[in-house]
Amino acid sequence: MESLHSVPRMDLKNLISRIELAASLGVEPQTIAKWQRLGLMPQPKECLSDRLILYDREEVRRAIERRKALRRRRVAPVRRGE
Repeated sequence: MESLHSVPRMDLKNLISRIELAASLGVEPQTIAKWQRLGLMPQPKECLSDRLILYDREEVRRAIERRKALRRRRVAPVRRGE
């Protein structure tokens, strides 16, 4: 039988929960789940329960930077007749 001391621990410093992530972006946790399904957010690193879903902070940061870069490249449509 393994002791509790020999079980590897998770590095929680580099992980952020879906709830924390949603709060920091000003959206609902369901929005983060939708963005994940659409491929706009990375897959979670750990799913400890239905409510505790953890993402890698660095992967999330890169995903957000990619979205910002794409948004900057958009050009407003030219309206005719104005």
